[in-house]
Amino acid sequence: MNRKENVEKQLSAKLTWKGGVCSEVKIRHHVIIIDSGKEAGGKDLGPSPTETFLAALGACLMTNISRIGQKMRLGLKSVTMEINGTKEYNEHPASFVELNVNVSIEADTNDQEKLERLVKLAEENCTVSNTLKNAVAPSISVAVA
Repeated sequence: MNRKENVEKQLSAKLTWKGGVCSEVKIRHHVIIIDSGKEAGGKDLGPSPTETFLAALGACLMTNISRIGQKMRLGLKSVTMEINGTKEYNEHPASFVELNVNVSIEADTNDQEKLERLVKLAEENCTVSNTLKNAVAPSISVAVA
């Protein structure tokens, strides 16, 4: 019997508070500064958490577009993406109430159906998009240091 087993992979991001609303994030050997703009009490040293959230969705989709586009032999030449989120400020807790992803693709093919299929497959295989669809709630614990 050929059964596909579920495999879990643990990923990690370690954050350190840098004062104000600024965090230093370490992921593998990369360091990212996440901060808010001055209008939100930050020093604008990096993108905000919500901007990083949008970027994570876009980067996940982009990675899959690249991988799947190669497998489909579409001859990708250029892919650009813009993600816009509408954040609700009137209710607490605040959340995005709308996310719009606009993808522009230049490839050897101009077949709209093939390019739409590519983006659909990229979304279906995107961990970030699937996490949003499944509404996975974080489990948060606190320790006194």
